[in-house]
This record gives sequence, structure tokens and C-alpha cells, in this order.
Amino acid sequence: MEGGEGACSRCRNSIAEVAARVDKKEVKLTILASAILVGVPLIANAIRDLLSGRWDEHLGRRRPPDPVDAGEAAPHLRGRPIEQLAADLRRLRVAVATDHPRSATHQLANRVAYDHLLMQACEMLDVPHDLGKKTAGRERDIERIRVEAELERAGIVLSAAGRSG
Repeated sequence: MEGGEGACSRCRNSIAEVAARVDKKEVKLTILASAILVGVPLIANAIRDLLSGRWDEHLGRRRPPDPVDAGEAAPHLRGRPIEQLAADLRRLRVAVATDHPRSATHQLANRVAYDHLLMQACEMLDVPHDLGKKTAGRERDIERIRVEAELERAGIVLSAAGRSG
């Protein structure tokens, strides 16, 4: 039994040595450093999200009215001629029609960009559209064709064959 008691006393001695080596100040500094490493990025992201308006709906804040309703051009539409927008629409329309051999990601990116330009043109010409809704597949394609027809009626030439000059 003496051998067992000696081993136990050695364990107590080694635990006491470790406890003596660990300073309480070191433990506090380690906890503080961990809190800083985790907390600072979380707080920075929260402030960025708050300033960007990402939490406005959750906080009950209302966004300012759309400048288009106030009679002035929206910031993303100011200075962009409708002719340039029409040219971009024609270019992307061809890209969407001919991107079948490309990857699905590339096809989706082309369609999203084309829909975004269609929505901008609709806003500029006050053409109603449902492209902002979360639709996909045939329903989205039908809405895209309807919007293209409405924009053509409004004077935007979307097909290269329909261009004169």
C-alpha cells in the first residue's frame, strides 16, 4: 500500500506544481484575448449591417420614399441613357439565347443580369412587371416575354433584327 500512497502524493505534488505555474493573471488575459478575438468581428458586422439598413424591417424603421415617386431620378438611374440600357439588353438577350453549352451557373448569372436590366428599363418607362417576385421556370420565362413585349411597345428595340441602321 505504501507504493500506492507514494504515487498519490506525487500526483498531488505535480498538480500543485501546475497550479503554481498557472498565474491567475494569465487566465484572465487569455479569457480577455478570446473575447476580443470573437467579439470584435461580431460587433463590427452588426454595426455594418445596422448602417447598411439590413435590420430596418426588424427594428421597425421605414426606408425613405423612393426618389422616383418624388419626381427625381433614382440614384442608380441618373446619368444612364436609355439607349445604353437598350444596348445592354440586346447584348444580354443574345447571351441568354446562346448560353446553353455553358455551365448552369453561367446561364443563371446571364438570366439574373438580363432580368435586372429589364426591371431597370421598366422602372424608367413606368412599365408594370412581376420580375421582382421569386418565380422560376416557365412562369418566369412567360413574365420575361411579356415584359419584353411591353418594352418593345414602349419603344425599346430588343431584337437585333428589329434595329434600323
